Amino acid sequence: MKSLKALMPVVALMSCAAAPLPDERTIPERFRGEWNSNPAYCGTPDTDSVMVIAADRIDFYESSGRVRGAFLDGADQVLIVLEVSGEEETSTTALRLGVSADGSRLTEYSESVEPFVRRRCPTPATSR
Repeated sequence: MKSLKALMPVVALMSCAAAPLPDERTIPERFRGEWNSNPAYCGTPDTDSVMVIAADRIDFYESSGRVRGAFLDGADQVLIVLEVSGEEETSTTALRLGVSADGSRLTEYSESVEPFVRRRCPTPATSR
């Protein structure tokens, strides 16, 4: 398991302009909800692109993560440090998310792959 200290240089590089939120372990409201690349799968466990964001955790298809830090970068991006558990493993990772101005799209940014866009689901998010 990577320690949070080992991730700090990564977080520092990814969040040069990011500022801590009033509660550094709370994801802002506008990012919360259920998100999916295909809205037809909203509310079902039938897709590996599902992301359910709560104030203090993010649930994915086969894993979930507890927020260890949240840093706002402007009005529409947040850098989140997560302790992720799934498939009998636990690791710490950083995640950069951006929300569209109208709140309908969530983009996950990564240095290794193209940005990945999900759509906000119209149904209330549920824990998986």
